[in-house]
Amino acid sequence: MNTDKITRLTEFDTPTVSNGLGKLDIKDKSYGYTGPEVRYLTPEFGIKVGVAVTARLDTTSPGNEPNVGNQFFEWLQTMLDISKGASPLPVFAVIESVGLRPKYTVTIGDIMATQMMNAGAVGCLTNGSVRDVEGLRGVPMPCWGAGLSPMHGQMRWLDINGPVVVDGMTVNFGDIIHADENGAIVLPAQFADQVYDKAVMVVDEEKAKLAAMNVAGWTIEEHLAKNR
Repeated sequence: MNTDKITRLTEFDTPTVSNGLGKLDIKDKSYGYTGPEVRYLTPEFGIKVGVAVTARLDTTSPGNEPNVGNQFFEWLQTMLDISKGASPLPVFAVIESVGLRPKYTVTIGDIMATQMMNAGAVGCLTNGSVRDVEGLRGVPMPCWGAGLSPMHGQMRWLDINGPVVVDGMTVNFGDIIHADENGAIVLPAQFADQVYDKAVMVVDEEKAKLAAMNVAGWTIEEHLAKNR
């Protein structure tokens, strides 16, 4: 895996990376991305890419039973192992919110985000909510989610580092996440470094098409005649 080419994917917006992935023709293009249920809550932080470190979390089911399994610190250690390992890469925290009201599940606030950032996380993606948004901006922790919510119930970490589903997008531990204000996509780890060169091709092709349409005398009628 060429880690440099993976980290350099931040040179491109997520639609361009999506088109680059499409050029590899390794998967059906009808899945593998988020939709309108997940948005960039802190778009000022720009484009992010990282290795998916996954978890499933429930904070809306009633009750406050003691000794609920807390795997958060084990999860942080996984992030640290990747971000400080032999071939270090930034980490993307991906949390599937589950329970009675998944969108209301508050996944992180500024305290958890500070710990995650120091363990190597460059972003957090969830189908639930986040809170302490001003604190998150101060960490800083870029966040994608369903929205904001001020409160949560008992935090139940159901599992970590397994498959999760966020807004219809299946993410496996170790996949590469690329995200910006357009949304998030998942890149299979074994092909992620190949996407960079394809994204360069996409940029060049789109520049050429736009340049052709900006030539003096270009008309839509002539364009249609040539492409029918």
